[in-house]
Amino acid sequence: MQHPVFLNKRSVSVYFGLWALIAGVHFSIFYFVYYFPIEVSLADSMVFNLLFCAAGIAMWYIVRYSIPDQKNIWNVVFNHLSFLTLTLVVWNGIAYTILSAIFGRNKVYMDLLMVSIPNKIISGIIFYIVIALAYYLFIYYVNLQEKVKVESRLRMVLKETELNMLKSQINPHFLFNSLNSISSLTITNPEKAREMVIKLSDFLRYSVSNNATSFTTLEQEMINIRRYLEIEKVRFGDKLLFGFKLDGACRTHQVPVMLLQPLFENAIKHGVYESTEQVSIDMDCEYRDGYLEIRIVNDFDPHAHPRKGTGIGLNNIRERLRLLYKNDKLLRTVVDGTRFSVYLSLPNTDNKGSL
Repeated sequence: MQHPVFLNKRSVSVYFGLWALIAGVHFSIFYFVYYFPIEVSLADSMVFNLLFCAAGIAMWYIVRYSIPDQKNIWNVVFNHLSFLTLTLVVWNGIAYTILSAIFGRNKVYMDLLMVSIPNKIISGIIFYIVIALAYYLFIYYVNLQEKVKVESRLRMVLKETELNMLKSQINPHFLFNSLNSISSLTITNPEKAREMVIKLSDFLRYSVSNNATSFTTLEQEMINIRRYLEIEKVRFGDKLLFGFKLDGACRTHQVPVMLLQPLFENAIKHGVYESTEQVSIDMDCEYRDGYLEIRIVNDFDPHAHPRKGTGIGLNNIRERLRLLYKNDKLLRTVVDGTRFSVYLSLPNTDNKGSL
């Protein structure tokens, strides 16, 4: 986060303008109230206020890395008390040294300088509190603006995602091909046609009844993925093979609804459609370092002409992961010969971003 004083020309002008105003009031009190010579009044005002002006700039780094919460409140208090004490000691020490070197023979001023130390400490504490509060208000404002931007972008992306779920995950080609397969089965195998109608109905019901912000268990998500693959297998027959390896811990992990569906659809589109050989789609998962690691692998023909797609599948998944978990490095793809692999790393739902 950029230093608020040097954010732009206006912030620089405001900060140094306020200190110039404070220095002017300081000078006026010494010159018009205590009747000190103009050079003494000007020097006292400039030295004390310029030094604290510089200290106020340095205070930002203490405030920036001392954000209070329930867990570290005492650390924050200790940091501020330590820095305040150091600031007051150094501030008064340097100022006294400079002014003593210049006006050491002016006994009246030197006596006032010594007597006014408690007042200087009180004013320093007030300056410190005001500057620290201003910095905290700036941090709060910036975080609030960032949150508003993220939430606005999230709402926009989620709307697009829900539309894309209807356009791509349940695309017309898949639906038409499934209905054609059912039509053929009604003549050759009525019982299998009935089974396929039930699976298609369950698949569509699951797909349209959940929005893009919902979470479900990986087991429930894979039940629907299996429906999708079994429907496709009616068309492709023995050309399509698939298998899942899910242990007990993986099954209960919460995942975003319909997150995996586009990955399997891509495997069908770019693997099974284009290959003349048998294609296998495999998935396995395991826990590693607090993340659920999912791997989806499919065969493909690297020499086949690639099918033209909408280009939204992997990009939408990356964007959903970034907005849900505040992390844009949770998905990666690897091509190894004739095998295409997708790796997903999903944190626990306690670690996902706020929606």
